[in-house]
Amino acid sequence: MTFELVPSGVGTLLRFTETGFREKGWEIATLEAKYADHSRGWDTFLGNIVDYATRLASTP
Repeated sequence: MTFELVPSGVGTLLRFTETGFREKGWEIATLEAKYADHSRGWDTFLGNIVDYATRLASTP
């Protein structure tokens, strides 16, 4: 996994990348299930980061 902070206009873009699923040697059904599970999880966790950063930015 890599997290990269990239300047974007007046803000910052958080770029997240997770790789290596194919390199695990899993059978295709396991690979697809793990990938889907991680995708759902990151959608939740990264969404929480957005909410948190928004609250921080609006705190005086």
